[in-house]
Amino acid sequence: MNNTMRNMGILCFLLILPLLWGCPYESEVPLGKSSKAPIDQALLGAWKNTAEEEPFTMIVEQFNDHELLLLGMNDGTIERDVMRAFVTVIKDEQFLNVQEIEDTPDKRGWVFVHYTLSGDTLTMRIVDDKLFPKPFTSSRALYSFVKKNLHNKDLYGDDTPMILKRVEENEG
Repeated sequence: MNNTMRNMGILCFLLILPLLWGCPYESEVPLGKSSKAPIDQALLGAWKNTAEEEPFTMIVEQFNDHELLLLGMNDGTIERDVMRAFVTVIKDEQFLNVQEIEDTPDKRGWVFVHYTLSGDTLTMRIVDDKLFPKPFTSSRALYSFVKKNLHNKDLYGDDTPMILKRVEENEG
């Protein structure tokens, strides 16, 4: 699978392709180390997007002591996307380092999603490639760049967030 197809899979999973003017930034390195990542227990469970035109459900499960497993299901289809993720915190801002599982490890890139939780609402914004002058080869340099640009509006492209609502267990 080439990079373009992998990016499309990630975008379809996050259901923001129609909302983005730019493209997600894909990195060879994550923002931090998964071995030091905390598990955000509030993320665990099922989440449904609020966009009626393309409904989907994202299930977040704990994979191990530091990583999450993301399962994406488009409503009405059997298609699933499976990704691994872990949290990196930068100045009290939470980011998911997301990597598709399907491809071989040397071809897997990282996409970064800033998220906030408020009650049963999950708001996500994908980090856009617009601001990045070059590829980063170290997590430390990437982390520093994002930290420096946390409040730069171009970090998230057009800044259109994706809003998801928690699905109660009895809703299915």
